[in-house]
Amino acid sequence: MSKDWTSEDVPKLTCPVCGKEFHREDMHFTRDCHGITFRLVCFDCYDKVMGKGYDGAYYTEADECIEEDY
Repeated sequence: MSKDWTSEDVPKLTCPVCGKEFHREDMHFTRDCHGITFRLVCFDCYDKVMGKGYDGAYYTEADECIEEDY
């Protein structure tokens, strides 16, 4: 049986940058330096964390830890 969600029932998510709670539709995923989805932040923090064009630290394949027997 499905439940109709009202605005009071919708769970809120916490922005990892500012720590405030938001509904999912008020948040946006950032991308890392290779365009891979990185984290979900609020609209206010999005421009701040994406200021250099990507979120997180720049990395290359040499930085990845892949086992020798991979």
